[in-house]
This record gives sequence, structure tokens and C-alpha cells, in this order.
Amino acid sequence: MKKLSIFILLIFIAFNVMACFDFSPSYQEPDPNLIEKEKIKDTPSQKRAKLKNKTLKIADQDTTLDFNLYDDSNLEFTTYIPQDMLASSKEGDFLTIYANFDNEKNKKAKITFFSPIKTVSSNLENMTKVARDTLTEDGFDTTNQTVSDYILIDDSDEEFDIIKRQENKSDIIGRVSIFNHNERMYYVIVSYPQNLEKQFLPRAKSIINDIMFYDEQFEESKNLR
Repeated sequence: MKKLSIFILLIFIAFNVMACFDFSPSYQEPDPNLIEKEKIKDTPSQKRAKLKNKTLKIADQDTTLDFNLYDDSNLEFTTYIPQDMLASSKEGDFLTIYANFDNEKNKKAKITFFSPIKTVSSNLENMTKVARDTLTEDGFDTTNQTVSDYILIDDSDEEFDIIKRQENKSDIIGRVSIFNHNERMYYVIVSYPQNLEKQFLPRAKSIINDIMFYDEQFEESKNLR
């Protein structure tokens, strides 16, 4: 009888101890950014062919290059990048694409995209200031002197030329476009050593021309002039 009483007492203690612990699964509020990214998949832009080739006029000669489809979920677009260029994205919705001719990365010949995250509102004035501050930090001056004879994006809100003068070296020149897509502001900076213009610029134009945003239902021609 004594043993039975002890056994019942132990069961009672065990139940009380277990009651002190909550074994029910905890609920964690889902990350809205992850939910948004989960929703954005299998769009027409993401279903494009993974590989393609294209003939570009490079250094005054027709050259056929192989391109890979690049998908940037932060900037919400895809585009085709030549296989002799490298894409590097980082936190903050930046994308930089470098020349990698002959397997040699050239940080001076690049295309840089930026857009604030969707939860941050922006406008032309803010984006222009961000772009100009970025360029100043990188040693560029904006110039009224025309150093380029093309337009990056036909419906840009603003475009301007840039130059970084280098002593005893080819100057680095380029162009900046600030534009709006679906009420989200973007900028793109194209910059390259002047002596690489005929090799780099046709590739850069092709990359920008091939951009297709997630919300687009078909590929639109965005030919540069």
C-alpha cells in the first residue's frame, strides 16, 4: 500500500512538472519580405530561355556572344548577361555587372543598378541625390559636356553624363539614367575607360535593352538610341 501511495505521488509530481513547460509549438510572425519573394516566381520574365546568343557590333566588327539569363529577385527583373561579364549583387538591392574580358575582371568597366527596397518610398529628387552622392564618392564629376551620344533608357526621368579624369590614363566616362518602373525608382550607372568604349558599351546596351521586369507580360523592345 505504501508503494502504491509513493507511485501515485510520483505521477502527481510528474504531471505538475510537465505543466510548468509549454510544449505547444511557438508561433512566429512570417517575414513579409520572404512572403513577397515567395509570391514572385515563375513570372514571364523568369521563364525566358536560360541561354541565348546574340550578334553585337564590337570594335566595328560583328561578334556573336553567348548570354546567360540573370534573375535579380531584389530588383525584380531578369536580363541577359554576356558570358564574358560578371554579375555581383549585394544587400541593399545593388547589382553591379563587371567586364571580365579574357577572364580578367575590370572594376572600372561596370554597370551598377540600384533601387531602394519596396517598403521605402523614393522620388526623382531623392534618387538623383543618391546617384550623385555615389558618383562623388567614386571620384566622378557630372558634366554638361556630351561624352556619350546615346540614351540608356528611352523613358528615363533624367539622364546625364559623367567623367572621372585620370592622369596618364584613359579617362573613365559614362552615363546615368534615373527612371521609374511601377512606382519604384531605379538608377543605372554605366561607366568604363574611354579606350574600352567599343568593347564595353555594346554589351552594356544589350544588358539594359534585355531587361524584363517581373510584372511585364511580354518582352518589350527598349532599344537605345
